Amino acid sequence: MYNIRRGLDIVKECTIVIEKIFLKYKSMNRQLKLVFWFTFIGVLQKGISVITTPIFTRVLSTEDYGIFSVFIAYYVVLAIIITLNLDLSVLNNAFIKMEAAKEKIVSSFQSLALVISGICFAGAVVFREQLSAVMGLPVVVVVFMFLGLVFREPYAIWIAYKRYQYDYKKAAAVTITVSFITPLASLLAIFFTTGNQGVARVIAFVCANGIAPGFLFYFVNYKKDKTFYDRTLWTYALGFSVPLVAHYLSESLLNQTDRIMINAYSGTGDAAVYSVAYSAASLFSIFATSLNTAFVPWQYQKLKEKEYKMLGKVASIVFVIVALLLFMLILFAPEVVAVLAGPKYVGAVYLIPTLSASVFFGFVYQVFGRVELYYEKKAYVVMGTVTATILNIVLNIWWIPHFGYYAAGYSTLISHIVLLVMHVFFYEKVVKDYMEGEEVYNIRNCVIISGCVLAVAFVTTLLYPYLLVRLLLLLVFAGIAILKRELLFSLIKMFRSK
Repeated sequence: MYNIRRGLDIVKECTIVIEKIFLKYKSMNRQLKLVFWFTFIGVLQKGISVITTPIFTRVLSTEDYGIFSVFIAYYVVLAIIITLNLDLSVLNNAFIKMEAAKEKIVSSFQSLALVISGICFAGAVVFREQLSAVMGLPVVVVVFMFLGLVFREPYAIWIAYKRYQYDYKKAAAVTITVSFITPLASLLAIFFTTGNQGVARVIAFVCANGIAPGFLFYFVNYKKDKTFYDRTLWTYALGFSVPLVAHYLSESLLNQTDRIMINAYSGTGDAAVYSVAYSAASLFSIFATSLNTAFVPWQYQKLKEKEYKMLGKVASIVFVIVALLLFMLILFAPEVVAVLAGPKYVGAVYLIPTLSASVFFGFVYQVFGRVELYYEKKAYVVMGTVTATILNIVLNIWWIPHFGYYAAGYSTLISHIVLLVMHVFFYEKVVKDYMEGEEVYNIRNCVIISGCVLAVAFVTTLLYPYLLVRLLLLLVFAGIAILKRELLFSLIKMFRSK
């Protein structure tokens, strides 16, 4: 009888907690809900990727798994060149600066993407044999790769448009659905195929992740506005996006070259250890990216309204939030690696601090860089990313043969610091030339926060053998937070209200 009453009490307590969480969620504004849902989606997508990877490595042969890996590598690079990433910076700028209705911008931009990708697809069909030989992929994979790119932008542009509207419900529902269907379709294609399973996985991926949602959202986007061609919008999109191709490619290389060069100099074993550390650091980047998702349209709006002081205050709070979350990841890096990969990858522990700090500097530079993009100083953005990428490659060539794969973490960190410093310099020029010298961001606060991040990244590694010390350090920070709770709550209240 006692056990029944105790069980009912536990159920009642859980119900009360759930109700409190639900009420807290309902009290959030739309922007915070957008952050919540896109963070959840990011974690979900990462979790699905982690869960399904061991399945695919077991059901596919090494050759078949390699076909999909090579396909993804080419797909990511070609997507930048062929689609011009019209769903990114240029769309935000167009929403703010162009007089046309947002629905017209959406339909016009997706039409431009359709024309460019359609021409490239036709060329790929004609030269499919030659492309197959160059890429080292079967002809059918090459054809489906370019076909998938034809349908990429409608879905991506629709998601970006919904983010701009803070319509998190539809965006979250569609993204979660696609995230589940894609690996499921791939597994079904593999199990119902006796040969060429790598090709089957590629076709299933393209159909579920590209063709199906892309085909649907072509009609959804055109339903609200049927504009196919608008000379002003097309000219603006091309003029803005084409120069940024070098930036997007360099940014991709900045995040990918470390593993390629470690593999070349130190072998696949060290590259695998580095990949585990990179995956752990990317857990932090999920939140940073989600926060960025909600921050971007608000940042552009405040720049348009010239509410610089409000933007600067909120940006400082965002930097502090990101830095505190980063501290948690770095502090418990040994435990994170133990859960993700096990004792075989213990070497990854000491890479997490530098790679996580790199993610922080990458986040901050984007906040400064968007001021440059708002005023369409594209050359500054390209110059910064290309310089950082070249520096990263040079440092890797210099350091990895002498100091091993750990050096790649430091070269990545230094490259991102240089990238941020360059963008601060470019930002100051924009402030002087276009904003009448009225500062948006507090550079002093940014330097202090960045210095704290670097200090944590380097000092915390000395504490990794001592779990008790790290737990005590966490308690100290928790105690400080409790003592300063009034200040903390006021900052949270201001952040939520904005």
